[in-house]
Amino acid sequence: MHKDQLMWAFNRISAIHGVALDSLRLNMGLAHQQDNPDNFKKIAKLCGLVGLTQPKQTQKIDLSQMPFLVLSPLHGWGVIQQKSSLDELIFEHAQGIKKIPAHVTDLLIIQFKKPTFHASTGPAQFGQLARKIFLAHRSILVEAVLATAFINFLNLAASLFSMQVYDRVIPTQSSATLYVLGVGVCLVILIELAMKFARSKIMDTVSLTLDAKLSREIFQRLLNVRIDQMPGSVGSLASQIRGYEQVRSFYTASSLFAWVDVPMALLFIVVIAAIATPLVAAVPLVAVIVGVLLGLMMRSKINRLALAGAEESNKKTGLLVEAVEGVETIKAGSGGWKFLSKWLQVNSKTIHNDLQMRHSSETLGYFSSAMQQLTYSLIIVIGSVAVMDGDMTTGALIASSILSGRVLAPILSIPGLLVQQGHAKAATDGLNRLFSLDADYSGISRPLTPSHIEGHFLLKDVDFAYGKNPTAISISQLSIRPGERIGILGPVGSGKSTLLRLLSGLYKPSTGRILLDDLDLSHIDRHVLNQHIGYLQQDHRLFQGSLRDNLLIGTPDPGDQIIYEALKRTGLINLVSSHPSGLELQIQEGGKGLSGGQKQLVAFTRILLCNSDIILLDEPTASMDDEQERRCLNILASDLAGTKTLIVVTHKTSLLPLVNRLIIISGNQIVLDGPRDDVIARLAQNSPPLAPKQPGQSTQLATT
Repeated sequence: MHKDQLMWAFNRISAIHGVALDSLRLNMGLAHQQDNPDNFKKIAKLCGLVGLTQPKQTQKIDLSQMPFLVLSPLHGWGVIQQKSSLDELIFEHAQGIKKIPAHVTDLLIIQFKKPTFHASTGPAQFGQLARKIFLAHRSILVEAVLATAFINFLNLAASLFSMQVYDRVIPTQSSATLYVLGVGVCLVILIELAMKFARSKIMDTVSLTLDAKLSREIFQRLLNVRIDQMPGSVGSLASQIRGYEQVRSFYTASSLFAWVDVPMALLFIVVIAAIATPLVAAVPLVAVIVGVLLGLMMRSKINRLALAGAEESNKKTGLLVEAVEGVETIKAGSGGWKFLSKWLQVNSKTIHNDLQMRHSSETLGYFSSAMQQLTYSLIIVIGSVAVMDGDMTTGALIASSILSGRVLAPILSIPGLLVQQGHAKAATDGLNRLFSLDADYSGISRPLTPSHIEGHFLLKDVDFAYGKNPTAISISQLSIRPGERIGILGPVGSGKSTLLRLLSGLYKPSTGRILLDDLDLSHIDRHVLNQHIGYLQQDHRLFQGSLRDNLLIGTPDPGDQIIYEALKRTGLINLVSSHPSGLELQIQEGGKGLSGGQKQLVAFTRILLCNSDIILLDEPTASMDDEQERRCLNILASDLAGTKTLIVVTHKTSLLPLVNRLIIISGNQIVLDGPRDDVIARLAQNSPPLAPKQPGQSTQLATT
């Protein structure tokens, strides 16, 4: 299989279907899957493409269902999406276009299902997602339910064994019957044990599958949330995400078996009424009713405590993560006592809530246990009277007392179930808050996937604010043409970095629109933007893993030679060559162990490897020394010789020779915009400080 040809074909057919292909995932899929067309369904799913049919020969395919992914013995992999006027197949491949007679039979054709796009009317809820995933496994869950019901029937047989022994074996002194019944009950016990192991195996499989699907969907949802919608506390968010484990555990184990045990408990009451007397059966029936009422009375309180406990636990996790990440600042600023005070305060609330939860659960448990003992005693008393009156047998009394324990077993589990249900509900509420956040494509049925982007930005009446804070940037109109090199200057907190975030498409304006090549920026697929826009953040973060992993985040591996050349150009080769692990040098979380300049150099090298047409840089050399800064500026100067667009935020005058246009931002608005030299001359004049533009007022200089 020619990998390059197949990659081209996958990219082409995804463009036809309007699906943005993740090149990194495609590379990974082709690298790990065998050279077998039957594996393409896995590759397609990995890349976000719609599922496909099994490979077929030409004569077995309906040509009206084009486009197809095609393997030709002569030309390799390609795409067929139309026929010529002479009824020939138009075969597109990496080297060009070929015409193939329609009667050719040696083509291997794979047909993709056409994707269905639905308008997003609002964010889905986690409860809906969990319900959908659970229902997809309902056949296996039904098997577990049937196994539980069968186990309960076996328990019934074991109880009736006691009645037969007391009523028939002992009075007749029939040893043979006793042995037969004993062997039978042993077989029943062994079958019950085997059924429990089988049920456990089934539930382990279901739990593993559900856990994988839920965790994937939740993490995917987290990655799809628009960055400006992200909650402020990372630790609290992480704690909320972990809550899905409680939801999965509750609905696949505890509650599932309870739904079986309760109907079986009612069946056991009917059996007691049949083998004993209705009066004896009324005792466990009343106990069940009282137990359910007690549970309903305590449910709202337990749910309230579980919700409050989840909030306090999230705060506790958030504070812990914040303290660990900022321990150096805490120690340097002698702020340990303050964080210790916060920790003790949050921990005290958490412990107090846990004690209340445990008290409520134990109270209900004590009542349930007392009720079980009372029920057993009443059955013995009432049954004994009935035996003495001749209304029932001794064996029936023994069997009824055993069955009463089976009846009350679900009642005894109510306290634990309520606590688990409370935690599951609190976790669901927390995950629902995550799912309610706007995603990158909220309200968009089909993101746009243009094959080429020129790089013409147009901002119209754009306002943006972080949450409920004041406006961070306000721009009435701004145009950026392809190939321009723009420097953005301004005081701290004026909105320079926010403007870059908006241009990168990571943030969406609160009001107004940002157009890229006359297309709304928020409508363009994220993968397409990532392929054309390289964005270097001011606070670029490194992740735990190798140096190679950090250089190639989301970027297909271009090969060691290209990486090596980039390392030599930026000077990062000094770090690689000085360490015995080379590119496999392990980076700690957040880049600990590297200097600020080294972290920034890693980020700069990553942008260089992306080879993007539009480059957004936010203080790219702030932590570098003069020599390293000159090296990076020379790289930018040589790479910008073509038609690439550069937009750089800086406080350093050394970067100004790179740009031909300057934008000055002050007071969260553009106050000056024009050719670099004209803006510098204007700033050098002894005029009053520039103030933000008023509506209708223009301070834009003539641009060349």
